[in-house]
Amino acid sequence: MKVREAINDLQKGTVNPIYFLKGNDLFLQSFFIEMVAKIFFKSEKIDKTLMLPDDMKNKEIIDRITASDLFSSKKLFILRTPQQLKGKSSNDLLEYCSNPLENHVLILVNDDWTSKSTFITKIEKIAFQVDVQTPFKDEMKKWANYFFKNQNKVVHDHALNIIVEMTGDSVGHLNNEIEKICILADEKKNIEVDDIKLFSGWKRERQRWEFLLALGSKDIHRSISLGKILITGSETMISLIYPLTSMFQEMLFVKMKNGTFTQTHSYIPIPPSVKKRIPSYARGFSKEKLELALACLGKIDKRQKTAYTSDETELLQFIGLLLG
Repeated sequence: MKVREAINDLQKGTVNPIYFLKGNDLFLQSFFIEMVAKIFFKSEKIDKTLMLPDDMKNKEIIDRITASDLFSSKKLFILRTPQQLKGKSSNDLLEYCSNPLENHVLILVNDDWTSKSTFITKIEKIAFQVDVQTPFKDEMKKWANYFFKNQNKVVHDHALNIIVEMTGDSVGHLNNEIEKICILADEKKNIEVDDIKLFSGWKRERQRWEFLLALGSKDIHRSISLGKILITGSETMISLIYPLTSMFQEMLFVKMKNGTFTQTHSYIPIPPSVKKRIPSYARGFSKEKLELALACLGKIDKRQKTAYTSDETELLQFIGLLLG
């Protein structure tokens, strides 16, 4: 079930004893857990415990989950990477999920959507599953609209498209940008395109994604032009290395899978307009060229941290190496 649908159930008062969150959008994980706590405890004091198998013994985790007191107090447990529990503790956890305590809620969190194991298969049949991977663009627009409504703002559809295009690489990024826009808009009720441009990093973000599009489509003249505008204005080479590396890594993954591209379930710091073109971009580069680009970015990153270098020179040389 999508996280928005699960939240709708919560708002109707339905709290399940076992949840299994799949996906690594940290904002959605936290948002859902806080919503569960709010609905489950209502006006009572929140009793919430986070458990990590790396930091706790397996038996201690099971003992905490299964312990009840004389007053049947409400308790909320969050267990990350539950598949790390081994042997008897793994079986005990599955047994508990089949017969949970009445006043306890257990939320299991697995960042890796694609993870498959005997334990995961079994837990999926028992627990209430919630999808917390970063949504596709259409779903991201619904989240953007939701955040604006929470700020008592009405947003025009074109403005909504722009904000999602700019910051739709994660729900957390989207929420932060909307919060900033709404704070700066002050008492203004309707948010329009001009407000997005005025109160956000619209110009910087637009220039960045246009640069990535030019680079991916091998337009050397536009890449150089936009690259120089970025590097002499709002960006540094360090700030560009992360999105550049992510884009070329994704292109290499597609190349290694013989052109097959599946929507990633992890955070990638590039906008949707670039993500959807990755398969076509990958076809334009050889595997060797992509590996060379990544190796070059790694060397630039090292130089940036160990010696003085010219950002503009570094970027132009990278473009020349890639497209020349």
